[in-house]
This record gives sequence, structure tokens and C-alpha cells, in this order.
Amino acid sequence: MNDIRLNRRFVETDDEEEARELLRLLVNAYYKDVFNTINRRRSNHPDTVVDPDEITNNTFLIAFNKRKQIGEPEKLLEWLVTAAQNLMIDAIRKSRQRRRLPTTPLDTLSVSEREALYDASMRAETDTAQTEAHRYWEEQLLRLLIYMDKDREVVVIARDERLNPAQIAERGDSKAGAIQKRQERLIKWANPVMQHLDALIDCLLDEKDRNVMERYFLDQQSFSEITEALGISRSTIEETVERVIADWKKAATDNPTDPVSAMVKKEK
Repeated sequence: MNDIRLNRRFVETDDEEEARELLRLLVNAYYKDVFNTINRRRSNHPDTVVDPDEITNNTFLIAFNKRKQIGEPEKLLEWLVTAAQNLMIDAIRKSRQRRRLPTTPLDTLSVSEREALYDASMRAETDTAQTEAHRYWEEQLLRLLIYMDKDREVVVIARDERLNPAQIAERGDSKAGAIQKRQERLIKWANPVMQHLDALIDCLLDEKDRNVMERYFLDQQSFSEITEALGISRSTIEETVERVIADWKKAATDNPTDPVSAMVKKEK
């Protein structure tokens, strides 16, 4: 529970020694809440090395240095949680840059290999961490296809039921060749986006767009969670996600070897 008097005194005091003592009291009061928020989110990112204690401690240090910028003392705990989540996103991205898992470009696979696009990789994984990393990758792919119902359906069926294009075709009215072409179209643009996802997010000039896409892809938050964290309407978040993914698709289609450059030119 927020201690409004403690919060307000911490934000308003000009005495550095008093501020340090108040910070100690704030740590005692809010550390567990901030730590638990970060620790829960860490479990969603098994392919990264993130220390929730370090992030929590850094959150309070930031609060100390920026206490004069905290406009609503009664919402200090919310401010701390938001700051911690932002540090978490940054730590995840830096961890991936230092230790990115090797991946096989989808467009290098033969037709027969593409038929087992998701089946082969998943069955080959025996290590728990690798399996979780692939699940995380699959979730990112499905989030990329959120507004593309037919492509998303093919991915879900291939993943969940281990079916090739001919078997998928038997489930509906499509022919195996049509399913194959759909997969090839998907590979043509989705693979470059997935391979350059971090860089594509980084090159977005609008800070709001970056914040939304970081939370949507890197932290895998729901639209409701993003709305609560950023104070942006759900409709605005949905519009942002749909618009940015459409721009990424065009950039990857125009320049599959370097979609980031294509996006940078558009952003300018």
C-alpha cells in the first residue's frame, strides 16, 4: 500500500541526507512489489540472462536521482513498477545482443524442409531452455501474424498438430499447393522481420511506437497490459501494432536482405 506522506516527502525534499533515509524506507516498503513484478516477467524470457535483484535496485536508484520529476507522489509505486519494467525490457534486449541464439534462416530450407517448418525444429529440441526459446520464438511469429488470419492458421496447425501442407489441406478446402505457396509467401517476408526484429523496433522514430512494439514483442504483453502500463487506449495500441507490422512486411518484401534499411528510409 502506498504511504502518501512518505512518498510526498521523498519527492519534495531538497535535503540529500534526508532523501537517502527516505529512500531506505521506500525500499523497505516497496522492494517486494517491484521485485515480484520483474521476477514474474523473467520467467517469460528463458533465452535471456536477467537479474531481477539488480533491476529492482537500479529502479530505486533511478527514483532517487529523478525524484523531482515524479509528478504524482501518490502513484509512486506505479512509477517504480513502470520504471522497473522499462529496465527489464532494456536488459532483455541487451542480453539477446550479447548472447543471441543461433537460428536457421527459413529461406534457406528446401521445399520438403519447409513442409516440416515447425515440426522438425520442435521435435529436435531436448534441452528445456532451447525448447522454451523456440516457444518464445513461435509466440513472436504468431504475434507478427495477428492480423493475417489464414497465415496464422497455417502456423498454428503446423505447430500444434505437426502437419505438412498436404495434411493441412485435407483439413479444409485448400489444396496442398496453395498451402505451400502460402507458406512460401510467409517465409519471404516473415523470416527477414524475425531475423531483424530488435533492429526494426530500434529504428522506429516515434517513441510511442517503440514503447508499444517493445512491450508487444519483447515483453509479450497483452493489449490490456500495454494499455495499463502506458496509459494509451487499446484502439490506439491495436492501430499501432497493425500499422507497424504492415510497414515491416512491406520493408521485408521490398528488401528481404536488409529490411532495416528500407524501414529507416521510410521513417525519414
